[in-house]
Amino acid sequence: MERPIPIDIIPSHVYLSAGDRATLFGSHAPMTIADDLSQRGQYVYKETLEVFGKLKRSLELRVLGPDWEQSFVELTPTEASFLGVRAEEVKTGDIAGAAPCRLVGPQGEVAIKKGVIIPRPHLLCSPEEASAIRVQNGGVITVDISRTKPTELEGVLVRVHPAFSMRLEIHQDYARSLWLTRGAHVRIRS
Repeated sequence: MERPIPIDIIPSHVYLSAGDRATLFGSHAPMTIADDLSQRGQYVYKETLEVFGKLKRSLELRVLGPDWEQSFVELTPTEASFLGVRAEEVKTGDIAGAAPCRLVGPQGEVAIKKGVIIPRPHLLCSPEEASAIRVQNGGVITVDISRTKPTELEGVLVRVHPAFSMRLEIHQDYARSLWLTRGAHVRIRS
């Protein structure tokens, strides 16, 4: 029997390019790391930004590091609707069809033409872990959520990288709809 895989319920957040970070926070302003994330080399800053969509509403979100090539925002469907944004559920970082948004920081603002996505549930694992559980990068799997009455989650994207450790990442709307809390686990359906 395969070991249970922990679930990380990921709050909505912003990834920034180095240039956009300098515009929003100032070119010489240091960012303060608040905490490390479960994936090696990734962290959350104490600093926040306001994210605006089409409506005159905003959300205050934390910034994750390190810097990305292009800035983008990961929201839940509920938050995207609140901001008036039609965002697609896609792989993290896939911003080809992303919706526009505006980011406002303490030193400036940035308009992003392709900036908002809804992250698809994804299983992160190292190459060794992927081999052990017989999955491949880019594959799509179904997982069973451990509970009294098993519940399945279909369409989970597999992402394999040497820096990853095995975790299923979902956004907060999925967690609410599936009644999941911190400490929940899944198993891959065979």
